[in-house]
Amino acid sequence: MAADTNPINMSTLFGACFVAAALLVLNLAVTLSVLDRYGLLQNREIVSINAANMVMGFVAAQDATISEEELQLRVRALNQSLDGAIGTFAQKRNVIVVNSAAILGGTRDVTGDVLAHLGVVQ
Repeated sequence: MAADTNPINMSTLFGACFVAAALLVLNLAVTLSVLDRYGLLQNREIVSINAANMVMGFVAAQDATISEEELQLRVRALNQSLDGAIGTFAQKRNVIVVNSAAILGGTRDVTGDVLAHLGVVQ
């Protein structure tokens, strides 16, 4: 009988996914603990954005007649402006914004609000 040469099986894959999810939760817990310890939470609501949906929403809002090159330039410009825009959005609304990829659930998604704040969707 030949030995199985595929080093990745389902249990390895599930184990890796579990470890990744546990690390995401641990990262969030440590971040929130540090923010709380230094008094930076101050009754702020924690909200999330879905970065993938944000880019897809931006692309969907673009004129269908623009070239692929122009679309790529606009997406690059969006990515460059996101950090500052998200920081401004959070400060104006007194919220803490985290990426939804790091959240298992229970937060309000503000992806559309951030896109509106950027002026890329109505």
